[in-house]
Amino acid sequence: MFGRPLRRIAVLAALSAALLTTVVPPAEALAPADVPAVGVDTGRFDLPISCAITLPDLGGTKVFDLGTSVDVQGVVATSLGPGQQFYLSQGSGAITFPTWLTGLAGTVGIDRADAAVSELSIGAANATPPSINVTENPQTIKDIVIKPGEPLTVGLPLQGTFDVGPYTAPPNGTVTLKFEQAVAHVTLKASWGLQLKVDATCKPTAGNALLTIAVGGPAGQPVSLVHGAPLNFPPVAPGYLNGIINAPYRCSFGGEQLDAGIAVGGTIPLTVPRTGSMSFTDASGALTIPKATVNKLLDKGFSGSFSGRVTELNLVVRGGTPAVQNVAANVPIPPTPLVRDRDIVLPLPTTGTLSAGPFRPDPGASSVAVSLGSAAAAIAFDGNAGELPITCGAPSPEVYLVENPVT
Repeated sequence: MFGRPLRRIAVLAALSAALLTTVVPPAEALAPADVPAVGVDTGRFDLPISCAITLPDLGGTKVFDLGTSVDVQGVVATSLGPGQQFYLSQGSGAITFPTWLTGLAGTVGIDRADAAVSELSIGAANATPPSINVTENPQTIKDIVIKPGEPLTVGLPLQGTFDVGPYTAPPNGTVTLKFEQAVAHVTLKASWGLQLKVDATCKPTAGNALLTIAVGGPAGQPVSLVHGAPLNFPPVAPGYLNGIINAPYRCSFGGEQLDAGIAVGGTIPLTVPRTGSMSFTDASGALTIPKATVNKLLDKGFSGSFSGRVTELNLVVRGGTPAVQNVAANVPIPPTPLVRDRDIVLPLPTTGTLSAGPFRPDPGASSVAVSLGSAAAAIAFDGNAGELPITCGAPSPEVYLVENPVT
């Protein structure tokens, strides 16, 4: 009964399994509208996965493995407090399958599919619970149209986004969010009446970590659930992420402690070859001066505009070389006005990109982690002679840009 079309059916099962693949970069200067609020991390990831296709009517016989990738977007805080509850928010994702798969569907008359997604699990290493199934209540999608010869992009949710949580952070250390597994039950339907049931189980093949979050600071912090963050990332190549993270900094200026945010954006690989390296491409940054800091400067008598240069933005590398890299040794700060009760979001550099890397894994290292270190600048105000130094210690808790497994 299944003989000759079996291989075609298995391939189409993998196509329909894309329904379950949702969870959860700038080429030039960061656009201010794309920079999230201070303390927020945004990203888009294309994670390699493999979908095993089985036939439940034949006792769960496995007939095919399809390697592909899942496109995931999401938002989370840059750090967590001990025992703090938190969410991965604004989640969405999809898979786009090539024309040869949809062309294959037409050869056996399959033009529609129904799918029930019963599992989409997002893990949080070191947190509680260690994993959450986003689709605890299975979602069924009816009559998915398959057009032969056209790419097919499918995903969840059907409308809006989803929030994954709450998780509870550990007392210290780090939490790593990751895509774990998705399961769908698919019925393929042909125009001439054929209906075939298939199951698809998709698991990551490499580099499935979405991001690493450090835990520290005071206990008793409120639930972390971010909404309204910008997610304007273009598509990313499989095995890479595009991200923008805006880290909170405490900076010393004229004997005062001032709050600021330093954002870093770029395209980063999800793994590091043991005998190779990784670099950030299309990297750039932004300086965020919250309105409270603007008002404090105005109250101290600084008015008009300021300008200057960034002299230091260190990336700290654990498990790799170099251990520290200054990626902003001489970046100009253009004339920028201070306006009371108004945030400043200033792309740095204002045009072009920065260089970050290459970072090479140390012998025996299982992962390479890159976090934000200290920063410094020199600025001058209208009517004030000479430049004034600003120094900023590394964020505390630590703010990770990435922690990649060595493969």
